[in-house]
Amino acid sequence: MPEPSSVAQSQPRQAGPDLLRFWHSTMQQTLFRNLLKAFSYPGESVWLAEKDSAVAILATLVDAETSLSDPHQLLSDLTRTRLNAPLTGPERAGYVIARGDFAPDFEPQLGSLESPETGATVVVVVNSLVDGPCWQLSGPGIKQSRRIRVGGLDGAWLNARNNWCGGFPLGVDLVLTDQQHCLALPRTTLIEDTGAN
Repeated sequence: MPEPSSVAQSQPRQAGPDLLRFWHSTMQQTLFRNLLKAFSYPGESVWLAEKDSAVAILATLVDAETSLSDPHQLLSDLTRTRLNAPLTGPERAGYVIARGDFAPDFEPQLGSLESPETGATVVVVVNSLVDGPCWQLSGPGIKQSRRIRVGGLDGAWLNARNNWCGGFPLGVDLVLTDQQHCLALPRTTLIEDTGAN
């Protein structure tokens, strides 16, 4: 039987009227600035919303000109309609939303040498950005190094992400998010599992 945390992650996100706030221009400007901060300072947790931060991220970044994959059915039908993005498989999508407690069983777009920017952005829903196994980060936007803890993330994600980003400039940009916060792990960030819990 799945643990309660796994069951919670598997529930489709609600799409009530309150989620419409993510599509308001003022809110989207705020969200975009916060996401820009997250990508500028990899591993730094940034507050996005009282809840449903994964939807907030997609509402800000996804539109009819991008493609989206939701292999674990995390989004409601109404949210998918509001996003207005063509749905496709995770191997072809520009944006993927996935459960962190499931090992990644797909190979996202990594881009090409001619167009590395076509590598996917993968939004991974986790339980916590303050508790869990410890990773050490280094690279652009990080002074020396930074440590993060992520709860509710299958251990296979780290190996998969490092493999995807092993042929820089090809790779993916990872965004980890709980209900309220997110942190970004661009393909330029080096990640090491410290083995600490």
